[in-house]
Formats: sequence, C-alpha cells, structure tokens
Amino acid sequence: MSVLLAIIFAVFASAACINDLTPQGGWSAPIVEDEMLIVGNRDGNLVRFDPSTGNLDLSWRYPREDGLGAIYGSPVVVGENVYGAGYTCRGDNCEGEIFGLSLADGSSIWGLRGLELKTKLIGQIAVVGNTLLVGTSALGEEKDGADGYLYALDTAPGSPRVKWRIALDGNAWSGVAVEGSTAYVATMAGTVYAIDAADDERFDSDPTSRILWQFKADSAVAGPIQVKDGTIFFGDLGKSVYKLNTLSRAASSSASEVNTGSGEWQIDVGTWVWAKPLIENGVVFVSGLDGSIHALDEATGAEKWSTLIEGQIVSAPILFDRKRGDTRERALAVPSSEENVWVVSVIDGQPLGVFLTGEPVKSTPLIYGDNLYAHALNGDLKWFTVDDTNQRGCVDLKGGDRCD
Repeated sequence: MSVLLAIIFAVFASAACINDLTPQGGWSAPIVEDEMLIVGNRDGNLVRFDPSTGNLDLSWRYPREDGLGAIYGSPVVVGENVYGAGYTCRGDNCEGEIFGLSLADGSSIWGLRGLELKTKLIGQIAVVGNTLLVGTSALGEEKDGADGYLYALDTAPGSPRVKWRIALDGNAWSGVAVEGSTAYVATMAGTVYAIDAADDERFDSDPTSRILWQFKADSAVAGPIQVKDGTIFFGDLGKSVYKLNTLSRAASSSASEVNTGSGEWQIDVGTWVWAKPLIENGVVFVSGLDGSIHALDEATGAEKWSTLIEGQIVSAPILFDRKRGDTRERALAVPSSEENVWVVSVIDGQPLGVFLTGEPVKSTPLIYGDNLYAHALNGDLKWFTVDDTNQRGCVDLKGGDRCD
C-alpha cells in the first residue's frame, strides 16, 4: 500500500509541477534548420526566427491564428517537412493535435488540421523511417481506454494516417527516444517499453507484438530517455537514475531487475529527475528538480562531483565550449525554472558564470554560431554571446516585437 501511495503522490505532484490542468507554453526548445530557428511559442504556435536579422518571420507560423495552447517538445524535421504536437485543456477536457508542416511556408501538409486527439501531448516526438512516433495520455473519447498510447503516423502528405498504436500502462510524458528502428517510451506508471517501430507486415495483425521488452522502474518516469550505443539512461521520480543495456535485454524480455553483470546500474541521486541525462567522455550528467547537477561515471554510476544552482531543472542542460582567457573550456549551460541559465564546469561543477535571462527557463538552451539562445517562460527568445554571457538581443515569439 505504501508503494501505491508513493506512486499516486508522484503522479499528482508531477502534474502540479507542469501545471497540468492549464498547459503552459515556453517549454519548447528551438532547433536550427536552413539557418533559421524553429520553436513552439508560449501560445502553442510553431514559429520561425531569423538569427541573421534578429527578427521573427511573421509570414511563417502554425496555426496561423490562435495557438494550440502549449507545445512542450521540440519540432522534428524530416526532409522538406517539420512535425510537432501541442494541446490545451479546460479542466479535464483536453484537445491535442499532431501536425505536419511544409518547411517552405509553414502550411499544413495534412489538410486544414493534423491528427486531433482528446488527450495531453507532452513528450518529445520522434521519427523512424517514414513513421512519426508520439506518446499520449489517456484519450478523453475512450471511457474504457488505456492510460496512454504510443501512436505511429505516416509522415507522408495527405490526410494524417495512423499506421498503428500500442496501449501503455500510464501517461507517456517522457516522449519517445529512438535508436535504429527501436523506440523507447516510458510512463508515469514507471514502465519503460522497448518497441520495434520498423515497417514490417509481421506486426500488422497484432501491434502489441512490437513490444520487445519492458522494465519496471521504482517510480514514475516523467522525463526523456537518453539513448547511446545500445544503452539507455533515464531518471525517475523516486530519486533514481538508471543505465540499462538494451542489447542484453532484447534476449530476456521479462527481466525487470537491474543486471550489474551486463553493465547496468541504478543510482540514488537524492532528488526527482525530470531532465534528460547528458553523456560525454564517459561522464553522465544528471539534473534534478532540486537544482542539483550530478556527474556520474558512465561505466559504474559512481558520482564524480555534484553541484547546485538556484531553481528547479526541468529541461536538459547543454554542453558547450567557452573562452576563458587564452584557452577554451568545456561547460554546461543549465536552465533554471527560477531564472537565468547557469554555467558550470564539467570538470568539477564549479560556477563559471550566468546568462541573465531575468525570467524562468524551462527549455533546453541552444548554441548556434557565437550565441546562446534561451526560450524564456514568458515567451521571449533571448540570445547572448557565448564567451562573455552578455545579452545581444530579445524578441517576443508571439508578435515579433523586440524586447531588448
């Protein structure tokens, strides 16, 4: 009973953390495509920004008028098209849309609207081949449906077409991570699924046969999964971080224990983990909801160092090079949900500076050229010189007004 109560508490506390009943924009991280930045703004419009001029492209946006409410994940570009998802809620009544757009002019490639679902669309979307993968919460139109689904859509233009879907045991807020043709998605019930997303007629009669294996974490998994060379890394809302060997698990689909013999580990970092872990040079960087950052040995999970910034960390930091005197050093740029983007050393976690946004930042920053771009929670896009952290510009992603 105590375990059940802990899970229930984690679910409700997590919902409160992202303002679940009133979806909140400003979480979408910008991406770069054809020297332009594409990002979901605070109102749930996908917009395009020209870093060479510092101006918003007012002719390019979706939807053209009112936004979708909130776009949490980053868009994904495939060929000449870009895909995304957003939703809004009035109480428990939620309306979501998965959309595909032309990169050329921002118009829908799936008719007037994309695939509309009565659900929350929170996590990052992903693509395998010509298949778009999207995790959902429960569907409002299905009284006896599952608590969540993995949807597979055809990326081709025309009417949005669902290839298949798989019922999950909880809300899929983690988004989808892929390696090869395998998709990984986790739920608020604590289950991680490995799913074969390849186009294969063997699965046509029973999409659930695509499930390769499942793993049960100790608590809800709300944040993204990191995939690297046959291993996955993720945190839960029970203070644990996990490394799983996906290659060994493919042969033992029922195994739910961490297998240290195959290089797996589970480490208690003392805080809930929502942000996606980062990996570089044998070090896993894990960020916590208490503002802590932990550098763990990739092979063993042993902690090398830890540090603390002001505010919760709900989106992943980024790794970048910065100039310090006559040398360059590697650092982490860490977004804070209180305000600012903090800079810490990858060597020992010591503070190196701060990008002063003056606003909460719940999206992963972007390094492009000599600048760091931060999408603040109030809807502004601010950019700073990487080396001296000075602000160079600011634009409102709704109307395009400058806010320098």
